[in-house]
Amino acid sequence: MIELLVKDKDGRIVNRVAVNEKILQLMNSKDNMDYSTRWFIRLMYKIFEPVSGSGSNAISWTDITGASKTVLIKSSVSASVLWTTYVCNFRMWISVGTSSTPPTRDDFKLGNKIADGLASISVDETNGIITLSASFSFASDITIFEVGLELEAAIGGQTACGRVLLDRTVISDGVSVLGGQTLSVVYKFTL
Repeated sequence: MIELLVKDKDGRIVNRVAVNEKILQLMNSKDNMDYSTRWFIRLMYKIFEPVSGSGSNAISWTDITGASKTVLIKSSVSASVLWTTYVCNFRMWISVGTSSTPPTRDDFKLGNKIADGLASISVDETNGIITLSASFSFASDITIFEVGLELEAAIGGQTACGRVLLDRTVISDGVSVLGGQTLSVVYKFTL
């Protein structure tokens, strides 16, 4: 689910637009018995969580024998991990733009990106929700038609850093943001 919240200078929500909200509600309903494990939720959270180029990320889980384990997901010192960081930061960005061109699976950037922000991340293990969010302020009135989720990492081998677009969503009617208001973009993943 993607949620766009426009807030006035006092932080009150003046407009809310949600994409795929019903899917999130269905996944979290009491009738849905398709639960991912706590360990999968922790893995996905650590995949999204930022790591500096010289840092590492690990998760704790209980393996299929019942033993507690700590597993490196991202590291700058070991080749036996899911991702190596070495010289690149590993983090998520949320971007916004003004293009209303419909998205395609071949999109590699927003149609007209006007701002991006480093995503903050939180996890709700009980309900299986991972949330990424960023906020934007604009000096003058603007209508946002597109949002994107970008991964910053080593994308060209171990020495080249860059970003890759993971999601581009277009809001058909757009979201109007007046000068001085804040737009918060929230991605929610349910597992």
